Amino acid sequence: MLNLIEVRTVLGPHPTSVGAARRFVRDVLMSRQVSMNIVDTVELLTSEVVTNAIIHGGSGPQLAVEIDGDVIRVAVRDASPEVPVRRLGRVDDVSGRGVVIVEELASAWGVERERNGAKRVWFEVAC
Repeated sequence: MLNLIEVRTVLGPHPTSVGAARRFVRDVLMSRQVSMNIVDTVELLTSEVVTNAIIHGGSGPQLAVEIDGDVIRVAVRDASPEVPVRRLGRVDDVSGRGVVIVEELASAWGVERERNGAKRVWFEVAC
C-alpha cells in the first residue's frame, strides 16, 4: 500500500498546460511506483479534465494529485462556476467526449463548488 501523498501545481491558461499536467501526473505516480496501466489511465483523465478547465474555466487551473492507500485522486480547480456536462456527440466529433471518458474510466468523479464561484472537478482511480 502507498502512504498518503498530495502534490499540487498551478498551470497556465493555455493549451500547452495539458502536456505539462500529463507530465506532472506521470512523474508523481511513477515516483510512487504505480503500475503503468494505472499511470496511463490517470494521465488520460487528467488531460481531459485540464483541457476542460482551460477551455471553459477562464483561468489557469490548479492541479492536485493525492494518493491515499489504493486510491489516486486528481482534482482540477478553475475559476468558472459552470460544471462539466455530458454531451451527446456524433461519432466524427473531434471534441466533447471528456465527461464520457471520465465517467467510463474513473472509479468515481464529481464537482465541488467553492464559495468564491470557482469549482474543483475531481476523479478517482483505484491503484
